[in-house]
Amino acid sequence: MAEEPEVKISIANCAGRSNIGQMSLEIAKLIDNALPYANINCLPAIYPNLKPKGKFDEADAIVVIDGCKEGCVLETIKLAGYEPALRFAPDLDYGVEKTPGLDFDRKVMEGIAADIIEKVKALADEIRRRKQEEEKETA
Repeated sequence: MAEEPEVKISIANCAGRSNIGQMSLEIAKLIDNALPYANINCLPAIYPNLKPKGKFDEADAIVVIDGCKEGCVLETIKLAGYEPALRFAPDLDYGVEKTPGLDFDRKVMEGIAADIIEKVKALADEIRRRKQEEEKETA
């Protein structure tokens, strides 16, 4: 049986000074720890004239975890010329109210992280299927 194709997913996340900004950072860390092919990457590395461009150029897909509906991470990724495969924000997608400060409900965050991890796994499976089909076509 053929070996499964390697998958690389870059995670771009918020770390702002709100409950959901901090929640987004923790979610990204949980994904990075849970999935060996999904890694947090340095968002400032995508700015013009910075070399190398971090791991975003090498990624099969980018997952954005914004801190809120304002979408700073999403807009930064798009301005750099990337189109994320998935985008999440705790307020938009999970109904979490944004409040100032660094504290957040850990149980809520863990539930959101579990949901996002499943969606990133499904994305990785789809990328693997696509790569396998491409390999068959070129063989």
